[in-house]
Amino acid sequence: MALGSMQESAATLRAATYRLSTTGQKQLAFIAPQIAAQLWHCKDLLSTTPESTKQNNDASVTVHRFKTKISSLLQDRTFEGRWAAVVLTKAAIEAGGVEVLSKSNAWVRSLIGIVKRAGDPPTTRALAVVTLTRIFMLTWDYSNLVREITTPALPGFVSTCLNNVESVRCSQSELQTVLEAFAILVPRHPTIFRTNETQIRSLLAKIISIPSLTTTSGFCFSKQNQHTAHRVLVLLHQCAPKQGAAEKWDESLKSTVAAAHASCDRTFRSVAETWSSSAGVQPSVAPGTLFQGESQLDSDEILGLAGWNGIHAGVERIENLLHHLKAYVVEGTSQAVTMRLGLVVDLLGRIFSVRAAHGKEHGLQINNQVPKDERDELFRLIPGLHVAAIALVLAILERFQHGVDSTCQPLLSYVVDALLSERAHVGMRTAGYTYLASVLCLHGPGYEKQDIADIEPIIKSCCQELLPLDDSSTSGSTVASGKIAGAAGDMSLQHSKGGSSHPTALTNLHAPASSLLPLCLSKLNAAYIPGKLRALMDRTAVLTQHKDALVASVLNPSPETASSGIETSLLPLLAKQYPDQPEVEAVLRPRMPVIPANKRRNADGESDEEEDEDESLVEEIEIDQESERQTVPDGNNDAQPTDGLLSALGQNTESNNIARSMAPTHRSTNDRSASEKRRAEEQPQLERSPKRNQPMPVAETLLPNAPDSLPGPDPVSMGANVPATVVTEQPPSSFVTAPEPSQQQQSDGVSQSAVAHPVNQDAAQGDAESDFDENDLPPLTMESSDAEE
Repeated sequence: MALGSMQESAATLRAATYRLSTTGQKQLAFIAPQIAAQLWHCKDLLSTTPESTKQNNDASVTVHRFKTKISSLLQDRTFEGRWAAVVLTKAAIEAGGVEVLSKSNAWVRSLIGIVKRAGDPPTTRALAVVTLTRIFMLTWDYSNLVREITTPALPGFVSTCLNNVESVRCSQSELQTVLEAFAILVPRHPTIFRTNETQIRSLLAKIISIPSLTTTSGFCFSKQNQHTAHRVLVLLHQCAPKQGAAEKWDESLKSTVAAAHASCDRTFRSVAETWSSSAGVQPSVAPGTLFQGESQLDSDEILGLAGWNGIHAGVERIENLLHHLKAYVVEGTSQAVTMRLGLVVDLLGRIFSVRAAHGKEHGLQINNQVPKDERDELFRLIPGLHVAAIALVLAILERFQHGVDSTCQPLLSYVVDALLSERAHVGMRTAGYTYLASVLCLHGPGYEKQDIADIEPIIKSCCQELLPLDDSSTSGSTVASGKIAGAAGDMSLQHSKGGSSHPTALTNLHAPASSLLPLCLSKLNAAYIPGKLRALMDRTAVLTQHKDALVASVLNPSPETASSGIETSLLPLLAKQYPDQPEVEAVLRPRMPVIPANKRRNADGESDEEEDEDESLVEEIEIDQESERQTVPDGNNDAQPTDGLLSALGQNTESNNIARSMAPTHRSTNDRSASEKRRAEEQPQLERSPKRNQPMPVAETLLPNAPDSLPGPDPVSMGANVPATVVTEQPPSSFVTAPEPSQQQQSDGVSQSAVAHPVNQDAAQGDAESDFDENDLPPLTMESSDAEE
């Protein structure tokens, strides 16, 4: 450590010591927080080893004086002095680290003495418990300090705390501090707590058993005290000897489920339950038992809990047992255990099967032996019981994730039905929105259309929670009608006046609903969401200016708009309301490079084969054209180079036909023989290729003075004596064969009929293509070509 830093730390610590010495006893409680904050700036000096401080005698003297002052304050006679000493002790140990911790044995004994003082304020004892717990935690990394400090001091600390919390004067804050300290220390020191296990269990059973609203026993415990007591009671299984923690944990779990069923047998007696156990649970009350008096249960021998009397106490007992089961799911164990989810889900199914809608029976049979007042009270308390059950389901989902899909899937329908029946209860809606959000995070992308239809009422209720109240429309419609009079008119006037004031904001309800809306837009498949529901969600996102919901709607658009041709998006509204947000910037101007889309391929799988055949056909036509250019004179080079390609593909036009009619037909014998050899070699390939790609031979018959050909006098007007010239040319393709002799004999008759009647070239070509058959072609030989010549 630098010399300058050492001097600054020594000066700060010296000033703190001087202020403690010169301040009056009554004022120490006011300056203790300020001095505790300054000690953190002296951590370099407090954590320095004695060998380093020997070089600087002034620094070592300053540290010694400060520690001596704290020791004297711990033994001070005033409440304020001891309170300030407890605060400074915790701050000094945390700032000094192991150097101060290793020399804190005297401080630990003084702190335990403060905890034993019955006359000190509860806040002082609570601070002493917190300080001692922190000291024990800091020793866990050093086995020698555990032997020197924790092991000797912890038994006295536990017994002292138990004596304090069993006193009637113990406050709820002090009890909460002791329970939290036990929850931290039990997993690390189970052997030390084993000696006091029986006393601790009796205390925890009393906290869980006594209802929070009764004060007949002189004790009053808060909900927070009961929840922490559940945690400590579950952790006590680690105190079992000889590696029996797992068996103890399993036995306690089954006992808790059995105790919950026993309470349900007496609490749900006003209705005839339709539930049947799938885990083999037998009712504790025999069927047909005559019920008299109030619902009650004597002392619970299974868990050692006290008895309860009345429907309200029975429902609260079931809630406490559900919280106890939640602690089994949440808290860790020292050994591997087996979670019996079948028993827990069976109990949850029984609890969710009893539900009421607006204080009336909902699909339940009534037990006439029980008074109606008890039944109405049960229906009033059932929503709170369902909230505790949903909290247990949430703990199971969070703990096991996808490992309990098949087990907890039936619970979704139970929760949806309970929420729809008890939507008037604010706590039920809050728990329902939270549960649905957790389910969508795990299983939302796999939901089908029917699954979305099941949760549609919850999504609509969520949107109604977020939408603002439209008070102006209500008052406007009332004034416009002008037909309301009497008491109804007065009530509408009061409603319009009351609408101007802001209603009480339900923050606990608004937050889960606000978290559920973007999950519905992002996790669910947009193709399965009904159009009206999607419009309601988008409208809610716009009116509430919900950024996350707007982004989710833009990233997961509805496919119905794309299919109808009218694309609607909330992107303009999102860009206008949140122009500076990074999500909007990423959607509007992505930095990803443009990737060209691949060409769409035919689904029949023949596109590749057809493209290869077309390419080979073009290459063959080009070879034939090259050979023709070498034999044809220069004066006949007016033919287009694409005539052969168009003719072979069957796409030749009238202009190409005219051009080919004027081309010379004389070829040398060598060229013809070479073409015939090439055609003979390619004939097997032609037969194997698809017929739609084979060119059809067309005998083109043109008149010299036809209207579509060269200009000249009309041959029809000149009479039948004018000789007609018939030009028969083979298309410049290697697939065209020589004509048969019978076709040559018919050429004169065709020419004479063409003079009398104009030939429709397109019709003739279509007939030729339809009548053509490749099996009718004569064999290609050299003798046939010579005979033709």
